Amino acid sequence: MRIVYPSYIKGYGVSISRRNDMTTQPELGIKRELNLDEVILKTFELYRRDFTKYFVLFAVVGVIIGVVTTLARQALVLPTLPPNSTPQQVFDWFPRFFGVLVPLVASIFVVTVVFSPIAQGSAIRLASEQIEKGQADIGTSVRFVVSRLLSIWALSIVVGFIVFLGLIALIIPGIILAIMFSLALPVLLIEKKGVFDSMGRSRELVGHRWAKTFATFLVLAIIFIIASTIVGAISRPLGVAGPVVNGLLSAFYQPLFPILVAVYYYSNLARIAPVPAAQMPTATSTATQVGMKFCPSCGTQQASSATFCYKCGAKLN
Repeated sequence: MRIVYPSYIKGYGVSISRRNDMTTQPELGIKRELNLDEVILKTFELYRRDFTKYFVLFAVVGVIIGVVTTLARQALVLPTLPPNSTPQQVFDWFPRFFGVLVPLVASIFVVTVVFSPIAQGSAIRLASEQIEKGQADIGTSVRFVVSRLLSIWALSIVVGFIVFLGLIALIIPGIILAIMFSLALPVLLIEKKGVFDSMGRSRELVGHRWAKTFATFLVLAIIFIIASTIVGAISRPLGVAGPVVNGLLSAFYQPLFPILVAVYYYSNLARIAPVPAAQMPTATSTATQVGMKFCPSCGTQQASSATFCYKCGAKLN
């Protein structure tokens, strides 16, 4: 016998089902500026939600770098000086030492420069997709970052050189420059801007938030120092297998940095973005148009004081 429920009971059941679906799905986007605690909590929330993807990404890269480091150390053994060496022995040792040291460092450096940006950039893209769409695909993120690898290298070289000069000057200028360009990489990958446009956009995003930006990255640096110390203590006694184990264990905490950078990018984007037109008071339709302009790229309504589109990042006239 089939039971026929009254229509109001059916409607009630549907409304409960929809309400449960809404509560289980994560909220999309970051619609306001987050404080320091909220940035950290959001970072760990995104990491926990897609832990497997982040861990696999950094574990693969860490193991590759660890294996290359181990093989390089086995193939290129640094010569040692005998005790109580004579000046002639020291003179003969120097060219042999640097003859081994240079290819050893170069091999480790090359594999690190190739694979580390892929892991960092892919994690930023994964976090961005989580924030904007609620889900992310690791394969798509990796392919996109590989296609932008030359731009990532160029950005790293330019920013690294500028920060290095600032550190040589008086240290403090270097710290300020590092803060100023701290969001250049997510701008490059999310807004798809060029190197210098990404640096300029980063400066705009962190403007008037220098202390907060410094505190945010300082908290993460402390977490990294503690975690890396523990991982180093575990892997150091393992000898030849040490670099591989270190790379594998480091995958537990290394994703936190790119995720935090993505979260902080969206937090600052929400701060400088005007309220969307759909959320403005609608007492009169003409009132919402006063002091407004439109993005020439995507057509989104903007505040008259805005210099970049909050939606697509295009420069406004």
